[in-house]
Amino acid sequence: MKKKKIIFAAFVLLVFCQKAIAHDIHISYSQAELKSNDLFIKVSYYKDDLTKAVKNWYQGKAENNTLEEFEYIKNYFRVWNGSYDQQITPELVKRTDDGTSMIYELKFSASTFSSIIIDQRILFKEYSEQMNIFFIKAFAKEENHIFTPSKPTLLIKP
Repeated sequence: MKKKKIIFAAFVLLVFCQKAIAHDIHISYSQAELKSNDLFIKVSYYKDDLTKAVKNWYQGKAENNTLEEFEYIKNYFRVWNGSYDQQITPELVKRTDDGTSMIYELKFSASTFSSIIIDQRILFKEYSEQMNIFFIKAFAKEENHIFTPSKPTLLIKP
């Protein structure tokens, strides 16, 4: 219960900080659901943080377009099915720019999921205090996790 309160407090901070032009908190929020053979993930990043990370990844040569952002996300938000031998490449379902945040809706498909390994390291190179809050419904249960530089991976078993 204590972890849920901390996550809720972090989410409230995220919402309030969305209106700030410059921000001191570096956080993302994700919701995920496994439906049959598809894992759907909706994730929100501060636009200025993501832009900085993409620009750094492309060594200053990025044009800040959807393709460059998505390539960065695919590199730092990875999903495997069952073991590290079966990485699943995401499909971009939707991208929304609300002015302060970039919201990505991703779909990871597999013939069947035996377990899910998620490794999310987005923005860790730019911000050592970055937290990526993650809620997931899978295998008839709900879990939450905060991805940090010291805990970037989550294993979800049936």
